[in-house]
Amino acid sequence: HRIGYLPQEGIHITGISLYDEVESAFAETKAIQEEVARLEKDLPNLDPRSAPYSDLLDKIGELELQLDGHDPARMRPRIQAILSGLGFKQSDLERDCGEFSGGWQMRIAMAKLFLSEPEVLLLDEPTNHLDIGAQRFMENYLHSYKGAIVLISHDRSMMDGLTTRTIAFHHGRAEEFTGNYSSYETQLKERQDNLRKQKVNQDREIAKTEQFINRFRAQANKASQVQSRIKHLAKIERIEIDAEDAVMSFRFPDPPASTHLVAKLEKAAQQYGELIVFRDLDLEVTRGEKIAIVGPNGAGKSTFCRMITGEEQPSSGHHELGPKSKPSFFNQNHADELDPDLTVLETVEQIQTRGSKMSARDVLGCFLFKGDDVFKKVGVLSGGERSRVALVRMLVRPANFLILDEPTNHLDMQSQDILQKALIDYPGTLLIVSHNRNFLDPIVQKTMEFRPNEDPRMFAGNLTYYLDKTEEDEKVAKGR
Repeated sequence: HRIGYLPQEGIHITGISLYDEVESAFAETKAIQEEVARLEKDLPNLDPRSAPYSDLLDKIGELELQLDGHDPARMRPRIQAILSGLGFKQSDLERDCGEFSGGWQMRIAMAKLFLSEPEVLLLDEPTNHLDIGAQRFMENYLHSYKGAIVLISHDRSMMDGLTTRTIAFHHGRAEEFTGNYSSYETQLKERQDNLRKQKVNQDREIAKTEQFINRFRAQANKASQVQSRIKHLAKIERIEIDAEDAVMSFRFPDPPASTHLVAKLEKAAQQYGELIVFRDLDLEVTRGEKIAIVGPNGAGKSTFCRMITGEEQPSSGHHELGPKSKPSFFNQNHADELDPDLTVLETVEQIQTRGSKMSARDVLGCFLFKGDDVFKKVGVLSGGERSRVALVRMLVRPANFLILDEPTNHLDMQSQDILQKALIDYPGTLLIVSHNRNFLDPIVQKTMEFRPNEDPRMFAGNLTYYLDKTEEDEKVAKGR
């Protein structure tokens, strides 16, 4: 069996065009084509009635059968379809792979995997680098995939739609469950409830046996009964119940009062050299609004976040923060700006204000830094761990205007739940860039969509509402 593996990060290809790199997925097909051509050249040199001639014909026939499954004529259209589904433009095909950022490098690797169609696909957090369009394309592709798929993910809606077995790693054990993620949660709860009942019964039996032993230990006529019960007790396999993962809940520090107007852009434009990200952008963000920001990578979502917080000035037009607005901004780059010589705990304590309801250690505990993890130096952490430290740093700072750029990328399910509950209860104003539907839907009331070369659009509902609405619009446009 051929196995195709997509790691979480760390792929960097350079010195070859995008098209050529992706076409290398068909290396096997090309090798078979070349072999057929070589063998066909030998045919005229053999006697058509001889055994070697018919052997050679058989061999060519076998190879051509293999090619049938990889129709060479369909290679170029398939390459283009998969690259375009993953968000690449026609003009990207001849670009050097080295020009693409880390997230796009992962998509190049994903395109190659999909085209080579291995019998088993191993995908580690594949949605981390995808925007909403590419994510929908990938899910549809995986639904109709003929091989087996092993998926590591914290995206509940994707797992629920795709998986039929779940393996959970927990307290040093791997346990298997049938069904998707939601079904695993139900079964896990049932298993734990059953285990608790069994433990109550076992504890009762052990207590009775111990009572008997203690009571009759001194009586000679009961010696053999006492001995057999002592042996029986030693043989009992004690039922262990995992200490419940302490379910923590995190609350934001009370935000300072804010005015009705939180932030405003008027006729704002942003361009870098020749590249115009957007022009004439008008937007008012008012107190208490919670808005999801979606759209393909490169459409200007991160630029917009930097502008609305005032971190970057528009190249023309006007930006204004409300007089009492206190923004706090999280993006993945903040992880790279942390001091590598400080410990995780020092990094968070450095900015935590007094009078906060939770200690820095408690907040770190919510986001997977348990026990001695908090004394690790930031310099030795993985990219995902650094990203979580940067998130915690932002969460403990009192602010009334939060801007979160892809906050769930490196969070496990439990941390996502903790953050989600905190954001639902958060009384301030929130802008959040994400494509994680289960996470966003209960939090936001509006969705702002960025599109390349077009003005952003606002939808009066959450992500599910936005997806339904755009799907309807697409159907209407196709029907015309």
